[in-house]
Amino acid sequence: MASKIDGVLNDLKKLAEDVSDLKRRVVASPIVPLPAPLKSKLGVAQEFVDQQIIDAYFGTAQNVADIVLPAAVARQVINDPGIMMNDQGMIVNQIPQSVGAPKPRKVTKKMRQQRKIQSTAFRNANAKARKQNGELRAGFDQRRIALMAQRECTKERQRLGLCDKPMKRKSTRKGQVRKTARRAYEK
Repeated sequence: MASKIDGVLNDLKKLAEDVSDLKRRVVASPIVPLPAPLKSKLGVAQEFVDQQIIDAYFGTAQNVADIVLPAAVARQVINDPGIMMNDQGMIVNQIPQSVGAPKPRKVTKKMRQQRKIQSTAFRNANAKARKQNGELRAGFDQRRIALMAQRECTKERQRLGLCDKPMKRKSTRKGQVRKTARRAYEK
């Protein structure tokens, strides 16, 4: 794969060859007042000279471009996120490969199950909160949808035994008196 510089140089070389071809056509045209045998010899000589000039110029330009930044090095610099450059274009720092992006976390069976339960819960909550045309029903917003989904997700996880049901609070219910209050009153 050639670098952008190589592509530009190839385009310029083709353009120079097209200009050379136009010059040969002008010399061979009837508007130039020269004898026909001289026109043909002049056209052949001009073609040879132009081709030598184009090859020499663009060959030198290609060699200079390869010395400045060879295509293989340019590809490596562009594609390797660990290579840094300063404002002048000099390679100044290389980040160690071990510091790169962290490894993706392994997805366990339990995590996959939780994600499936949660996605189903959000799908159900969204269906309950939206009309046929997709608008939210009155009184619903994203917060309420998320709370409904989280509640459904928790109940499903408890049903499947993935998490423990929260312990029942041992608090005073309506009409009950706290034992400590009762004991204090009885004394």
